[in-house]
Amino acid sequence: MSELKKAVADLFARTAHGIKPGLDVIHALLQALDNPHHKLAVIHVAGTNGKGSVCAMIESVLRASGFKTGLYTSPHLVNFSERFRINGVPMPGTKLEEYIQRLEKTARYVEEVTSNRPATFFEMSTAIAFRYFADEEVDFAIIETGMGGRWDATNMVIPLVSVITSIDIDHTVYLGESIEQIAGEKAGIIKSGRPVVSAPQSGSVMAVLKNEGVPIIGSSDAVSVQCLEKSPAGQKLKIETQSRSLPPINLPLLGECQRENCAVAIAALEVVADMTDFEPEFKRGLESVEWGVRFQILDKEPVVILDGAHNPSAANALAKTLKEYYPGYDTGFILGFLEDKDIHGCIHSLGPVVAKIWTIPINAQRGLSAEDAAAQVKAAGLYAEAGTVSNVWKSAREWAEFGDKRLVCITGSLYIKQMLVEAGLFSG
Repeated sequence: MSELKKAVADLFARTAHGIKPGLDVIHALLQALDNPHHKLAVIHVAGTNGKGSVCAMIESVLRASGFKTGLYTSPHLVNFSERFRINGVPMPGTKLEEYIQRLEKTARYVEEVTSNRPATFFEMSTAIAFRYFADEEVDFAIIETGMGGRWDATNMVIPLVSVITSIDIDHTVYLGESIEQIAGEKAGIIKSGRPVVSAPQSGSVMAVLKNEGVPIIGSSDAVSVQCLEKSPAGQKLKIETQSRSLPPINLPLLGECQRENCAVAIAALEVVADMTDFEPEFKRGLESVEWGVRFQILDKEPVVILDGAHNPSAANALAKTLKEYYPGYDTGFILGFLEDKDIHGCIHSLGPVVAKIWTIPINAQRGLSAEDAAAQVKAAGLYAEAGTVSNVWKSAREWAEFGDKRLVCITGSLYIKQMLVEAGLFSG
């Protein structure tokens, strides 16, 4: 095992401590690192679905506008270094090893001095991101929360703007059973005196967000996004704001959900542009945005789509996008899940577009075996064939090739891309 692989493995071993609410440990870590987050101009993004896409769009526009950008997102799809990007480039392996070793040393020191519990994997990762971006002197740091918001390790920042994407039910073990409880956790990133941009929300969610006492800019009020044309290659959008009428933009990300995410990103960028006095390169940035495993078309003959839908609302958006771009197609689903997800709700959302289901194992913490996933599908009222990644991939493609207007959609977890890459079925 290389030194880098060992360093990353040691960092992941901290997941054995579980998820621990509270900001005391990350506060002490960052103090020992000379508070790098205080040196960053942060755009802080929370929400249930769409966080990563919104972050990617904001980052791409800022980079196209001539700024040096830092982007921190999770989880990674294949390599841990993907979580830390500067100008779109993942952290080099040599630097990653150096930062992990530095953080491990700092964490041991902090634990001895403060008698705090050990830092979690995500607290360590977040501290790495802040220190790396500060060292590299990025102009803007786009920071995605890991889970929730109020007690999330990223919530040490005082951002330029807080951004909240669509909120729905997810991570109920940690964030609460009700939509209002979950919204309350997400609302924790709102800071007094700092602007807030929100995606369209239900009335109950918006009431919780407004309880923080900070005016909220609704993306649907601030930005109009109209779809002029669409194809599996992208969607042509006409976008207008209160101060701009943009030329037609060819967004490579597909579906109604990405049009909503685009409006959120543009609304946030307009706030930042007004605060820092620059003209965003919306067209160039949005047309060049890259964000994988979001209705990503892997093959055309037969059509194979990879999507990271891992909760019922994301699965519902996936079903709508399939109907929108491939009407009349039968869809065979390859599904893999984590054990703490609402699998019954996901199956219910996908049910209207399901022709056949296979399940595969997810080789990750909390990952379900193919057999357990198939049992969950059966409990939700449908039938699934369980198998290995390679065997299911072969069977699903043969099924799609055998019939007319059939496609394969691989979904259920963002970890699935890593499974495909490890099986040698997809290069990434």
